[in-house]
Amino acid sequence: MSRLILTFDTLFQVLAADRALKATVKIRPTPTPPGLSAAICGMSIELLEPTEEETALQLLQSAALPPAGVHRVD
Repeated sequence: MSRLILTFDTLFQVLAADRALKATVKIRPTPTPPGLSAAICGMSIELLEPTEEETALQLLQSAALPPAGVHRVD
């Protein structure tokens, strides 16, 4: 089963995204897996229920916190 990782440019954005999502979507902050990008910070948000991707992205968009990337990692 692949993991769904949301990456952000800064740790501040990761923390803000965590606050915006945790009441609605099952997530956990996680170290960014190696090889995704050198241009993003070292922490990411993992969606524990990948089926919640659309909900999570809508919540982040409405909070002006779009992720730098959405990655499926095996």
